[in-house]
Amino acid sequence: MHKLELLVLASIALSACSVSRVDPLSIPLAYKVDISGAGAVGALSCNLISQVLVDDQRTDKILGTRVHESKPLKADVTAANDPAAWVQEGVRSVLLQNGLSAGTDGPQLIISLDSLRTAESIWHRSTYDARVVLTGRLQTASGRTCWKETVQGTASTYGYSGSIENYQQTLNSALDAAILHIVEPQSFKDALCHCQN
Repeated sequence: MHKLELLVLASIALSACSVSRVDPLSIPLAYKVDISGAGAVGALSCNLISQVLVDDQRTDKILGTRVHESKPLKADVTAANDPAAWVQEGVRSVLLQNGLSAGTDGPQLIISLDSLRTAESIWHRSTYDARVVLTGRLQTASGRTCWKETVQGTASTYGYSGSIENYQQTLNSALDAAILHIVEPQSFKDALCHCQN
């Protein structure tokens, strides 16, 4: 085979793999437990939380954008279901993995979902980035706030363009990171013991 024929075949193969359109996506948020976060919180003297409440405080409900690196192609990404329910499932799972359990004597953990963003950068494959910002608050049954902290979690991955699985993996990893930033600090552990009526 001649050199020119090889170049033509290589060019055809590359163009066949190149993404030529970028469509909007709706991502079903589905939390999956990551056992690598188990035990990250460490020993707890107090481990009861009466309930977990999550409120979506975002003003911009768009999840993110898909952008082609070399063409003027761009599309929105939206969530196919309730982000607050997804965060709540993640928080409950991480708490359970780390030895925190439900009990009427414990404080409420109130979570505000402040930001939830994704970015997909497309070429032949895609780079996925996700960022989750949460504000966590421990509160007594009478409404007194004992502890409050705003945290963020980020994650990245690489894979096929427009992959629901890659979006879910990146979002779940970012959520796990944010939740661990809430429950790992000593100030949170101390507040669990002192946040009574």
